[in-house]
Amino acid sequence: MIAVAATALAAPALAHAEQRTLTFTTPAISVAGYGVAQQPMFAESPSVDGYVVGMEAEVVDAAGRVQGRDKVMLHHIVFAKLGVPDYTCGGFTERFFAEGEERLAMSLPRGYGYANKATDRWGLLYMLMNHKPQTLKGFIRYTVRYVTGEALTPVKPIWLDVRNCTGPDPVFDVPGDGKRFSTFTKTTEFTMPESGRLVSGGGHLHGGGVRLELRNATCGTVPFESRPTWGGPKPKPLLHEPGPTKMSAFRSTEGIPVARGQKLRLAAVYDNQAPHTRAMGIMLLFLAPGAIEGCGATPSLEIDLGKPSMPPPFSMPLPRAPNGPVSTAKSTFVGDFRYGAERVSLRSGTTFTWRFMGQFQHDVTVVGGPVGFSAPWTKTGVFKHRFTKVGTYRLFCSLHPAQMVQQITVR
Repeated sequence: MIAVAATALAAPALAHAEQRTLTFTTPAISVAGYGVAQQPMFAESPSVDGYVVGMEAEVVDAAGRVQGRDKVMLHHIVFAKLGVPDYTCGGFTERFFAEGEERLAMSLPRGYGYANKATDRWGLLYMLMNHKPQTLKGFIRYTVRYVTGEALTPVKPIWLDVRNCTGPDPVFDVPGDGKRFSTFTKTTEFTMPESGRLVSGGGHLHGGGVRLELRNATCGTVPFESRPTWGGPKPKPLLHEPGPTKMSAFRSTEGIPVARGQKLRLAAVYDNQAPHTRAMGIMLLFLAPGAIEGCGATPSLEIDLGKPSMPPPFSMPLPRAPNGPVSTAKSTFVGDFRYGAERVSLRSGTTFTWRFMGQFQHDVTVVGGPVGFSAPWTKTGVFKHRFTKVGTYRLFCSLHPAQMVQQITVR
């Protein structure tokens, strides 16, 4: 569906510069009670040539009312242009916009735009979470601020991810075995293939995130840090560790200078006093290509800061209590929507095995305990972990958190 506001752009061309806000809505997406839904789909896009200068997304019901976190929550969404190589991963899908729980909107400075043709095709990948016991339907509504009839300075999206190009679930685990105030850092480096200026950018972290640091490793500078804001209502039951409600972002008409061959280093810094599994560290930047030589000074940036702070102490409960007798076996199966044994007792030093089988993907994710770890989404195969620290481990399947829970006591 597409809102009436966009119909005026159906004409082949406009005789003068014009900016419109176009509104698109996906078909209904059904999410099972206390369930998680994720899927790629084709996405509608502007029907004339122009430039995207801003963008944001939200989940609404059939009446167009925005859904709160306690109903169908937008965990994350990624938009891509199909058939165009990605800046950092290549291939045929250019990631150009994304939002998580922090609701980081695209907002380019005046005079810049992401070029788009009427013939370009968009796709999106969503993850929605339903915090109600009954099946609900959600619609993803996304708005695009679009300029036509004017030549803007084109920008290219640079997707930096500490687990970049590793598939649809680029996550890592923070073990959480450090002392008070200790941190855990995951980094990646990217060598710039061309010169230009970074005119906009922002970050994405999960629960326990301290900051995202953008460093020019060649020049030894830190031109930008994206910091999280915490707070807001927490839905019940919790289906994952709550993430930031905001991440700081920047804009600059002058832009941060980067030269061809310089190395950009992204560092995701997390609290390491407690486990934070299936964490992410992503920063989306927009580059205006141009002539740059050497190491230039970072200009004054327009920063949407929020109210950054350290992540609050948090203990993630299981959505429900594990059931059944206590097993002392060293393995269990992971079938469709259940673990073979929900309560397990092991001796320290034991290697435990999960054997996956069924028609749907599942995983094993620690949400609380002495050390954090997780298994990737899979339908088949095995995952093993050696338990060396005594204590109680709370686990669930991150795709079916209310249905599939497990507690392992290591003595």
